[in-house]
Parts: sequence; C-alpha cells; structure tokens
Amino acid sequence: MRFTLVFENHQEGIGASYDLLFAPCPIWDAAGNLILNLNPQDPHLNSGCVKRLIEHEHLQGVEKCILVIHSTGHGDNKSLKILMSDLDALDIKYSIVDFSIIK
Repeated sequence: MRFTLVFENHQEGIGASYDLLFAPCPIWDAAGNLILNLNPQDPHLNSGCVKRLIEHEHLQGVEKCILVIHSTGHGDNKSLKILMSDLDALDIKYSIVDFSIIK
C-alpha cells in the first residue's frame, strides 16, 4: 500500500497534499516530484516521518488531515501504524479513507 496525507489548508491557493511512496525507500512526493527521501539506505519507514515533512515544507499550524490508504504500493500495516503514531504525537487530528473498503 501507499499513503497520501492531505493537510487542512487555511490559505487560498495550492493545497497541501503529499504522497508517501516506497521506491524502494520511503519518500515524500508532491505532484509527482520527490521532495524528501526519508531513509535512502533502508526501505523501512521510521518514526518522525511526518514531522520531517512538516519541517521540510515549512507547514504552519497544521491541526487536521486526511490519511488516504491506497491498495497498491510497498507500504504495509507497520508503516500505517507509524504514520498514525506520528500524527498522534504531533496532535494532528485525522480521518482515514481506505480505498480498499469503499464500495
């Protein structure tokens, strides 16, 4: 699986949507552009990945997001738990949309 985070954006203009891809290492991607390689030497996702994204992108006042789960990709349930734990640690409220269960 792979994941998309869509942060609530209080500003007019470009949204704040980021894909977490595993190619094979975990990377943050925005609109098809690699913006942050989280762990170039290891294909596993580590804690702190959301904080690194927020700092890298200079996102201010993030309070809410949507976590989208896509059925394709090399992520796994452990990666999902790390993402959720990171969001919890940053006090970011989130809802999950899992495409595999939408009918």
